[in-house]
Amino acid sequence: MWKEVLLCLFSSVIYFNSLGCGFVFDDVSAIRDNQDLRPSTSLTELFKNDFWGTPMNEERSHKSYRPFTVLTFRVNFLFHELSPSGYHATNIVLHSVVVFLFFKLCLCYLQKESAFFSSILFSAHPVHTEAV
Repeated sequence: MWKEVLLCLFSSVIYFNSLGCGFVFDDVSAIRDNQDLRPSTSLTELFKNDFWGTPMNEERSHKSYRPFTVLTFRVNFLFHELSPSGYHATNIVLHSVVVFLFFKLCLCYLQKESAFFSSILFSAHPVHTEAV
């Protein structure tokens, strides 16, 4: 059990510095300017609009359909409104959960030490930086 705890701590600590950061790049359009995050917008709109809050049937729509992601942003908005640190904290927790699940999956195919080090690598891999 200590390996699971260590993995979760490690995966949290490496992204801890993001808590002091603001929204970057497309976060402004996807979060700050997206009306689908607001409680005043019907939940059904999440399933009609693209990731950016534009109706899918409009020509200017990006056609990136990710209603579950937008729903998580909406839950974040309910708790943190437009405070970037709240969004970063939520993503750190979600990342730790995914690392834990990845470790459990690796245990099905690898020895415990290999599963642990694979999970450390997975946790710290740069591909996850944008998501956290």
